[in-house]
Amino acid sequence: MQRLPGVSISLYLEEIAAWLWPPRCAACDALGETPFCSGCAETLVPTPAGCPLCGAPADEASLPLLRPRRCLHCRERAPPFSAALAPYLHGGALSEGIHRLKYEGREELARPLAVLFEACAPPSAEVLVPLPLHPSRLRERGFDQASLLAQEAGRRFKLPVERLLIRLRPTRPQVGLDRPARERNVQHAFASRGRVLGRRICLIDDVMTTGATAAAATEALLRAGAARVEVRTLARAP
Repeated sequence: MQRLPGVSISLYLEEIAAWLWPPRCAACDALGETPFCSGCAETLVPTPAGCPLCGAPADEASLPLLRPRRCLHCRERAPPFSAALAPYLHGGALSEGIHRLKYEGREELARPLAVLFEACAPPSAEVLVPLPLHPSRLRERGFDQASLLAQEAGRRFKLPVERLLIRLRPTRPQVGLDRPARERNVQHAFASRGRVLGRRICLIDDVMTTGATAAAATEALLRAGAARVEVRTLARAP
């Protein structure tokens, strides 16, 4: 491929990458469409309106009673973060794409999947912070999917990415645990590092279920003096 006069190096390299690795669907690998082919894209379900704090979707019957009030859980005990948003519900092609990214070593899927962040309102933050893996899990997996997503989200939101959190201990997978067990599992699992005092921070992760992990990470940042913490994920558990 011949480089054209006046074309920047970065654009030239992107053109080479697109030629060598043409776009494919993140769920089924269909050639030519990204992040999803038309068939897989039909399975995406936008997150319905719901709790303005934790983002838990509400069914249409309860929505008039909820708006603009918080959900029952947030009324009983508000989470420490100011808001949590996700563009789509976890399911269909999106859950398949996230599974391939996390568990099949498909690191290249972080870029197309991060396109979905554009369906979310931009965060009112000055820095994006990925929810970190414990070093033992990082060694096992070989990469941190939240960090990859944060880098791509930073490109779209035009915000810097800093690793202002560390995971102090390994935790059990949250899948299959109820809300109280999830909260116990991640309690005091995070600590802050770097410059946190007075900063507005947005946490980035792949999926939010009960918000227990995001809440534990937020508490660590607030203890270190963060002014405000919000959350963005690719998907929200129904």
